[in-house]
Amino acid sequence: MKRFLAGLSAVALGLSLLAGCASDTADRASAGTAEQTSYPRTVEVPGDPPRQVTLPTRPMRIAALSADVAEAAVELVGAERLTAVPVSATNPSLSSHAEQMATVPTKLPPGNDPDPEQIIALNPDLILITARHGGERDAQAVLAPAGIPMIAITTGWGTLEEVKQNLTLLGRALDAEAKARELTAELDRRADAVAEQAGGTTDRPSVAILSNQAGRPFINAADVLTSDLVRRAGGALVADRIGLRSTGPVSAEQLIAAEPDAILLIDVTGKGRDSFRSLLDNPAVADLAAVREGRVKLLPARTSYGIGGVRLADGLEEIARWLHPETFP
Repeated sequence: MKRFLAGLSAVALGLSLLAGCASDTADRASAGTAEQTSYPRTVEVPGDPPRQVTLPTRPMRIAALSADVAEAAVELVGAERLTAVPVSATNPSLSSHAEQMATVPTKLPPGNDPDPEQIIALNPDLILITARHGGERDAQAVLAPAGIPMIAITTGWGTLEEVKQNLTLLGRALDAEAKARELTAELDRRADAVAEQAGGTTDRPSVAILSNQAGRPFINAADVLTSDLVRRAGGALVADRIGLRSTGPVSAEQLIAAEPDAILLIDVTGKGRDSFRSLLDNPAVADLAAVREGRVKLLPARTSYGIGGVRLADGLEEIARWLHPETFP
């Protein structure tokens, strides 16, 4: 009988502990839900100086004025809560979510110079801006007196670290903290795997990064996101070696003088390799070892440029396999 009663006590104790654990778990889940959905909330926005933006309610009519913030917002919450995105965000070469972007009611005209009156007329409850774009900085100044909550990304999208910071910031603003953590964790995991494999490579081929965003070949400086991906993938940058300070049109003479080991073409417009023909078909450029030996690679901007999505890890891995096929099978 004593053993029987002792057994009953043990079972009761176990059930009590299980109930306590379940209650604690439920309490934590409830607290987490309350934390995620509580408004108004104040978001700390980095900058010089840093700013505080108060959101009175959960944003449901979001106007994203640049492709990078639009991409990040769709990654975090889908397209249903967006009321405006740039028309460029519907370009499948630029966006990993082009079909979703196409469902957003308003497509803003090309360029980085949005019309403040058009934005105000949309009655958004949150405006997202990338402040590195001059036109958006001007729009920000005009829109500020309207009293619409606005988050201006000032850190840029030039490295994976900045992308993660921006995803975390926007996750807080959009009530999508859990999704932001998931995305940044995936970027970390895949970037760490590439770093571990690339760490054993001694050869770092020099890479010239060319893009076609202006309808003609541009050579990219070292402060674009693709440059960060190339470095992480075990490459060196021609832009660093020749002291390139800003992205701009490239001549055949400049590319020849740079003598890259490899050439990475970033397709922003969706026009593919043909948009680089004017440069690559130049006889002297065609005679470069990188071109002659086939070390020229085309990547869509959605995986390799200044866009704020997790698909950047795809671009990082693909660049690593291209530069070091023996290390990244």
